Amino acid sequence: MSHRGRVGLLVNPTAGRGDGRAAGTRVLQTLRSLGHEVTDLSGPDLAAVTREARERAGHFEALVVVGGDGIVHAGVEAVAGTGTALGIVPAGTGNDIARGLDLPLGDPVGAAESVARALHAGRYRDVDAVRVTHAAGTGWYASILASGVDALVNERANSWRWPHGPARYTLAALRELAVVRGVGVRVDLDLGDRRETFERDCLLVAVANTRCYGGGMLMAPHADPCDGWLDVVVVDALPPLRALRLLPTVRRGRHLDVPAVHVHRARAVALTHVGDGPRPRPHADGEPLGDLPVTCEVVPGALRVLA
Repeated sequence: MSHRGRVGLLVNPTAGRGDGRAAGTRVLQTLRSLGHEVTDLSGPDLAAVTREARERAGHFEALVVVGGDGIVHAGVEAVAGTGTALGIVPAGTGNDIARGLDLPLGDPVGAAESVARALHAGRYRDVDAVRVTHAAGTGWYASILASGVDALVNERANSWRWPHGPARYTLAALRELAVVRGVGVRVDLDLGDRRETFERDCLLVAVANTRCYGGGMLMAPHADPCDGWLDVVVVDALPPLRALRLLPTVRRGRHLDVPAVHVHRARAVALTHVGDGPRPRPHADGEPLGDLPVTCEVVPGALRVLA
């Protein structure tokens, strides 16, 4: 059974060194050829695009986003919890949200065709999203919230134009791990049948709905975006040499057996900065997210993804 309806389109034309523009053109042409009414919501300012997409999401059957994790996050913010479907055409250098949702990578134009035809056939699946609350308000994310040295790495990587791809995150990680010892954090966990609270100096606390961030770094290799749980990965503060040795094991997802690494399965988690040490700005889906304290709550099936 085919479906024709109104579709919003968000394209980052510079994603993937030009792949975003070609994929965006293809998805626009294909959707229109299938009889859909397409409104291009793209613009030069990601914050403004996110606001407009959120305000207009209810008018569309689906919102299709073309680009990297930044614009996919804008799509998640716009449609999570609304029932409007999200089509993802990964055309960036990291593509961690698409990777975590097991969407095909490496062929943006082919992915554009697939998303258009999935929309036409009404094929989608409902996955979990994370509702996050902080001093500036509320929002959503789909992959991982970083709140320690990983947030500092993300911020540094976002500030660099070179190198492209995962190498940018690796170099930023080497820079931050060489100087950051730990961040004081209080962690309040809702474990479903009980609550648990602890304070410690942490290298990082990653609140994961999916497996990876930082261009494929498997921080939470067992996270499942369809199980209604968060994987909260806590890494104790480490001296620089040990932290640097941990990095390649995280890339491959082999760090969970290290004594300094702890994984908690939670329905919700609240993170609060304590002490006088570094105070990183949290990042979710690779985008900055105000300041600590933050509360993250998994919402089962809140995100409808075209597949």
